[in-house]
Amino acid sequence: MAIRLRIIIAILGSYACSLVYMHRSGISVAVVAMTKNPVVDQNQNISSSSFNYTSSSISDQPLYDWSETLQGIILGAQFYLYIFVPTLAGRATDAIGGKWIAFFGALGPCILALLTPVMIEFGNAWALIINRILVGGFHGFTYAAMFSLYVKWFPIKELSMANSGLIFGGSIGSTIMSALAGYIAQYWSWQAVFYVIALFHLPFLILWFILSTNEPDTNRFISSEELIYIQQNVQQKIISKKIKAPWLRMIFSIPVLCSLITKMCSGFGYFLMITKLPSYLENAFQIELFKNGWVYAGTNLANGLASLLAPTIANVLMNRFGIRRLIVRKIFQSIALFGPAICLGLIPAFGSKPEPVIVMLIMAMMLYGFFSAGEWTIISEYAPNFAGTVFGMANILAFAMGVVAPYIVGVLLDDKNSNHTDMQQWNKVFYIAVIIYVIGGLTFLLFATDQQQTWDRDVIIIKDNNHHDDNDDEKCKVINSKIRNRSTEINTNNNNNNDSDDRTSITMT
Repeated sequence: MAIRLRIIIAILGSYACSLVYMHRSGISVAVVAMTKNPVVDQNQNISSSSFNYTSSSISDQPLYDWSETLQGIILGAQFYLYIFVPTLAGRATDAIGGKWIAFFGALGPCILALLTPVMIEFGNAWALIINRILVGGFHGFTYAAMFSLYVKWFPIKELSMANSGLIFGGSIGSTIMSALAGYIAQYWSWQAVFYVIALFHLPFLILWFILSTNEPDTNRFISSEELIYIQQNVQQKIISKKIKAPWLRMIFSIPVLCSLITKMCSGFGYFLMITKLPSYLENAFQIELFKNGWVYAGTNLANGLASLLAPTIANVLMNRFGIRRLIVRKIFQSIALFGPAICLGLIPAFGSKPEPVIVMLIMAMMLYGFFSAGEWTIISEYAPNFAGTVFGMANILAFAMGVVAPYIVGVLLDDKNSNHTDMQQWNKVFYIAVIIYVIGGLTFLLFATDQQQTWDRDVIIIKDNNHHDDNDDEKCKVINSKIRNRSTEINTNNNNNNDSDDRTSITMT
């Protein structure tokens, strides 16, 4: 039985998102490898020899004297454009189509990854910052392109699972590159990390170029059966006049303000972990890059598995046990924020013992994964007609934390007026993260709602009453006509050629 083409599209979409996180994980490990090793305070008494750092294998590589603050700026640079691009990308997909937006969204970072070592050699840190800004800008197109393309390719009952695959793909990409980058940087070179990242792009670019199309009815590889199934079950987009967003009522709405605060607080802890975890393990415990990468991979894998399983568990609680949807959302978001707060708050108590600290870090990322059944879905529940707009506003604040979190770490570690060790300064970072997590968790518990807001419902009522568009009827007629024509074609083909489905191994049913 041949594989359905839309499954291949879903796999490639997850692949594209994995490439985004390969860049983020790779740069976090590579920055540790390319900077001069910090002088370890003799009073820090690292207790576990199994995690001791070794630098002999990379001593002959170019090392740079970059301060922690500068490293924070480098790691945060990938979010400077990424904060704003997805909103613009959504409009671009309407004009160009998701295929080419996704293609160039991967081609640009592939080329920039190849150029990274050369840019660093000639331009030092500031060339790397420019490189990361551009990479983040290209990455901003990926998710927007996939969301736009998936709506046309996947029936309503499959769309949620396909979108979940995008999240899981990011976690898999981060896990793979975290593990590989540590090994490559220690036993090969930090330059090779970027070459391997570029290499991972090639299969996607080739397969996406050949197999994908903006819409299924223009794809030469899709079978008639699958095309008819998609056309009959996909969520049809009705052409109508634009609805003016109720900006003032929306922005000052308590649920929206709750989402903005929750997203921002969640983003701080998450981006702290994915950008600075390798640096923390190296600075505080002198863990060698190979083992550092595996710990980093473990945190990402734990997060990915939790985010994949949480929606299923939430559905069981609601459907089988009859627990109210809002209560389930608050339970899972509380786990996602209060859980990591507890884990990070316990880290200073373990002192210089790396094993329990690593367990806490992995637990923190795993528990944060439960957000996929919490605030991740609640916006589309209380504002289904303006979910994209609210998501856009909230994500601006969330991804801004990708800039703020590593910068704060850098400033604290570079504080020359402090007599504290690096480990003590890191403990301050964790306490800050705990406070922010708790603020976000309490805000969601007190103010979150899943009830559709009046400003969201009223505008649609006005539109339905006053702005009927004859083009809506025409759109439906065109869709029905396409389906009838394709049905006629398949009946004719089946009569003339009963083995048409076996013409080529790439044909999907």
